[in-house]
Amino acid sequence: MLTYWIYRGIAALPLRTSYGLARIFAWLTEFVFRYRIKTVDSNLRNAFPDKPEAWYAQTRHAFYQQFAEVAVEALYAWRIPKEELERRMTLKGWEPLMSEEGTPAPGIILALHHTNWEWLTQRASLAARAPFDGVYKPLHDQGADRFALESRGKFGGTLVTMKSIGKYVLKARRANRVLALLADQSPGKKEVAYWTDFLNQPTAFFMGPATLARLTRYPVYFARTRRISRGHYEAELLELCATPGSLSEDELIERYAQMSEEAIRLQPESYLWSNRRWKLKPPQATRETPPDDSDVVQPNP
Repeated sequence: MLTYWIYRGIAALPLRTSYGLARIFAWLTEFVFRYRIKTVDSNLRNAFPDKPEAWYAQTRHAFYQQFAEVAVEALYAWRIPKEELERRMTLKGWEPLMSEEGTPAPGIILALHHTNWEWLTQRASLAARAPFDGVYKPLHDQGADRFALESRGKFGGTLVTMKSIGKYVLKARRANRVLALLADQSPGKKEVAYWTDFLNQPTAFFMGPATLARLTRYPVYFARTRRISRGHYEAELLELCATPGSLSEDELIERYAQMSEEAIRLQPESYLWSNRRWKLKPPQATRETPPDDSDVVQPNP
């Protein structure tokens, strides 16, 4: 649990001090440790193949700067006051989930690893009138996982693991709820995946959001965030599927992929390019070019 106390120690610092640490951290990760720099470069070049060399260098540098700043902001989220969060992340178009009239409105909010997704989870839990459930994957480090759960649930949201969300929804189906999840993660090899062209390359999306929409019959929204300045964001709620059942499960995921790509293209430096998002290869590519013993790729650590 050492990680938990380290995170709490950093979270206790004033945010301005933490930004000073972030500048050092950004320089170390990019130029000294070169943290996943090959992955970042490869992802940028595959997603934007026609950009000049200067653009790749500039965007990579901006990514590492924002990566470090979002990291300290995520730690600060553990103790950020409600009023400060509302000031630092403003909302646009969230009225469907915030109405004070009638029964609290349900919904499914889909987001991605773009700008500050930790603050977005907290801000959404404050905005929604209906009970808020954040769907997440537990972290491997127990200390980090405990810290994340405390931070994400500090304003009353309930955290539910992806593995248990199906049963949870069925048990809670009589009460309107708001479910939120980051849906841009690469699915596991055993998960059912939807394949589409995303950022100029074949990409797998897991079908969980479409399954939740089918089970709940809730309207589905896309939360598009943009960075205004350091420590200030705007979260816009866009309609993805207002009428339950009007889109097939594949169509819903396709629409999510399109809206995610639009958000990334608006601010490419704010996406999590260090993520090994494209490690899963299309099934047809695997069948067409079976690797011999010398081509076997070892699992990522």
